[in-house]
Amino acid sequence: MGFDKSKKEGDIVEKEILKLLQKKDEKAFIDNKDKEGNDVINKKWDIYLPNFKYGVEVKGDYKSKDTENLVVEVEMFGRPSALSVTKSRWWVFVEGYRFIWIKPLEIYRFIELNQYKRTHWTGNGDSQPKYAYLIDHEDFVKYCWKHGVVEMIPESHILYYDNFTKR
Repeated sequence: MGFDKSKKEGDIVEKEILKLLQKKDEKAFIDNKDKEGNDVINKKWDIYLPNFKYGVEVKGDYKSKDTENLVVEVEMFGRPSALSVTKSRWWVFVEGYRFIWIKPLEIYRFIELNQYKRTHWTGNGDSQPKYAYLIDHEDFVKYCWKHGVVEMIPESHILYYDNFTKR
């Protein structure tokens, strides 16, 4: 998948998670603009909840159904990225059937407990490799039942696997 398609899909996932978070904090917003209103990449989080004073990182990973792995990026363009630089309180993985909510420290703990090794590849549309952990999807979900929150996505929801991938 190219960058443009991936970006478009990521934007849809973020907007849907924003709708869910606005039920907790109506002032929540996607935090991707600078003071002048220009688009920027916010390395700290994707969505900010001002009433709670924390951010949420959103990760759509619909390929995990086929690969059986979730991707946790830690470096891109020779610099720390994603999990390595996040300031968010929560990460949410959207993998088609579940919302998997977990704190970044717990992701690190899971990676360490299971002795995952960092790997790298150059994705479609990328000019340089990304470094990431490919973590076993089902083992991670089991861990998150104890150390995070796992919510089933209703079949009627736009982010449900069949609805999202066949649109």
